Amino acid sequence: MNRQTLARLGRRALVLAATGGVLAVAVVTVQLAAAWRADIAPLDAQPVSVSSLDASAVAESDRTKELTGQVEDLAKQLDDLTAAVSAAGGSVEGDLANAAELQAQMDAATAKLTTLQGQLKTAQARLKALNAAASKQAALNRAARAAAPSGGGSAGGGEREDDDDDD
Repeated sequence: MNRQTLARLGRRALVLAATGGVLAVAVVTVQLAAAWRADIAPLDAQPVSVSSLDASAVAESDRTKELTGQVEDLAKQLDDLTAAVSAAGGSVEGDLANAAELQAQMDAATAKLTTLQGQLKTAQARLKALNAAASKQAALNRAARAAAPSGGGSAGGGEREDDDDDD
């Protein structure tokens, strides 16, 4: 073997030794880090046992069944409420139609009342005019009686009572 081959083999052996040394240092570092972590932060909680997991699964299954039952009850209540709202909606529509009919009747009654109030005002004005005419006529009758000769010789045969004189 010549010198160059020996130098090459020596370099390769040195690289292999250095790589082995690095790997050994890495393994030692990991073991030291694990021991250091175990000393600083011990594992307080014990690992979960299979029986504990089974009990938790059963409890969750029971809870799921209970919640499913509650959801079904709520669905039934929701159906009942939906039916009630539908019925109330129909009732409201009927009430709206009834209200519209009553409003039309009220409008007709209001128009009739307005007409009657107009007729009443006209009748009151006519009555006032008739009362004024009657008062005027009564005054004329009193004046005529006062001017007429008093005595028993009138053609009517005595005194006449006039109901229109009293106001």
